[in-house]
Amino acid sequence: MSVSEFVLKDQYDREVSFADLEGKRFLLSFHPMAWTSICTVQMQDLEQCHDQFTARGITPFGLSIDHQPCKKAWSDSLGLKKLLLLCDFWPHGALARKLGCFIEKAGFSGRQNYLIGPDGEVLWTKRHEIKEQPDFDAILRELP
Repeated sequence: MSVSEFVLKDQYDREVSFADLEGKRFLLSFHPMAWTSICTVQMQDLEQCHDQFTARGITPFGLSIDHQPCKKAWSDSLGLKKLLLLCDFWPHGALARKLGCFIEKAGFSGRQNYLIGPDGEVLWTKRHEIKEQPDFDAILRELP
């Protein structure tokens, strides 16, 4: 499976595309919805582990189907300084659908992490239950 074509907005309304990331490894950490308790802790934990990921040559991103202004307000409320939150808002959940983690009946993504390689191929993935908090220290140990 490949994610070699996408353009998403971050919380600052800047475009982030695969073309910007080509040749690099990056983590897409999908969470169902901003402003919910488990998603909040997930993004706070990912912010805390940001330097550990980048030290391994991996750029981490938080990602959901929420709209950019929502992600900006949420990011500000969380005090995120390093982590970029990407918006898979329109077309609604297109990247989540492509990766197979969109939950059609709910209208949002599942809680899933994907390590994407320099060529856009999925190198590793881990699915979590909706109410399960990802453990990023464990994820760092599991990554190839």
